[in-house]
Amino acid sequence: MHARRTALAAAVALVAAVCTPFLTAPVASAAPAKLPDDFNGDGYRDLVMQGGSHGKDGRITVVYGTSSGPGTRVQIIHQDSPGIPGAVEAGDGWGTAATTADLDRDGYADLVVSSPGENVGDVKMRGGLTVVWGSATGLGSGTVFNSPVPQEYQNGGDAFGEDVVAGDFDGDGDQDLAVTSNSRAGVVLLKGPFTRTGGKSGWNSLGDSYGLLWGANLVAGRVTADAATDLYILGADLQRNSDVDLRAYFHRGGSTFTQRAGEVRVPDDGGHQSGDILSVGDFDKDGYGDLAIGRGYEPGDGERGYVTVQYGGSNGPDTARKPVKFTQDTAGVPGSSENGDFFGSAIAAGDVNGDGYADLAVGAHGEDLGTKRDAGAVTVLLGRAGGLSGTGAKSYTQDTSGITGTAETEDLFGDHLKLTDFTRDGRADLVIDTNEQLGSDDRWGLVHLLKGSGSGITTTGSKSYTVTSLRLSYLRLAGPFAR
Repeated sequence: MHARRTALAAAVALVAAVCTPFLTAPVASAAPAKLPDDFNGDGYRDLVMQGGSHGKDGRITVVYGTSSGPGTRVQIIHQDSPGIPGAVEAGDGWGTAATTADLDRDGYADLVVSSPGENVGDVKMRGGLTVVWGSATGLGSGTVFNSPVPQEYQNGGDAFGEDVVAGDFDGDGDQDLAVTSNSRAGVVLLKGPFTRTGGKSGWNSLGDSYGLLWGANLVAGRVTADAATDLYILGADLQRNSDVDLRAYFHRGGSTFTQRAGEVRVPDDGGHQSGDILSVGDFDKDGYGDLAIGRGYEPGDGERGYVTVQYGGSNGPDTARKPVKFTQDTAGVPGSSENGDFFGSAIAAGDVNGDGYADLAVGAHGEDLGTKRDAGAVTVLLGRAGGLSGTGAKSYTQDTSGITGTAETEDLFGDHLKLTDFTRDGRADLVIDTNEQLGSDDRWGLVHLLKGSGSGITTTGSKSYTVTSLRLSYLRLAGPFAR
């Protein structure tokens, strides 16, 4: 990420983006999918895992949903899969980021997979997105959407798609995509609806209200009370920021989405920026979305880690409320803050107990358990009136009763997280990945599903997934998980 930041800042000649529509896509007549990650329309969410490889590059593993959560039906997708454009090549980064939404309004969710290292013709690292279309039988063929930004570097592209999120950002009822671009645009809005022949309703740059926008991470969610989806960009204005700190730039959904509407300063001492470190949830149930930022990789505090929460208001971030910081030394939070815990290296928001307040799962993959170094732990902070609190927080490890496996050195339990309601009971279930070695074989990865309940996350009825249990020929199964 810092290499990208330096290269962008050092650019001498940049061409301003011309944001006219490429093709107007016809509006489909079918009702859009009710769930953004139900690819076959059966009413259950499907689980998408981006970890693991196929040959020289990445792959996607999809486990289709059932009434008890993701089941046993598995689909592997890569660039050599039938109907998927391109070919598996080293360095494409296929699966670097992924998101889901019904992009063509046909009633089935679609999967968006990025490949920021993809070469297009003679242009290296042009990047791109592959939309894999949903249907009654699940995911099928794909369509590539390349960067619309005019080329700014000789023989070099904009690494389009290092991060991508979906939402109705312009408020017109169609799902759009916000995509990072190593260019003057910084972040690009691709406007839906999309078609299987490569059509879209235009595009816009989000960089016009900045000197030079660098976007490291994106998170979409409902922050204001409007129907349109809002966006936070974690990054920096490389021409106007005179300090080393990051900002969380707020773009309000609707007709003015492309213009920056607010920002939150995020202290930074050069830590790692990528991963599941942004989440939006209404932790105090006031009708406005709150931004949680995981800061698990800050060298200045010995990588003990923390999470900071900026509460939302009617116009976006409520800067009248000071951000709240949570560590493992916060009252009520289990454990203690220690060097190398990486508390906040992964976070995910969701309502785990059905009380209407969003809760926050926090990964600390470097947590030592006795002599077991980097065994990992996940802590769930509960939302309530006034916001998140350490009161009632619970911590989970692979030594917790009901969780498959046992804690071992370098398991990295909690390296990636996801909170969503897979079982349709109104409570978010927690997905956790682990760097587990499967016996003495050179096969790795154990993904856990812990279900939500009236009392919060429970290990009763928990499920787990490995390459062995899913009968896969690959050596590894892991997150991150599509958002």
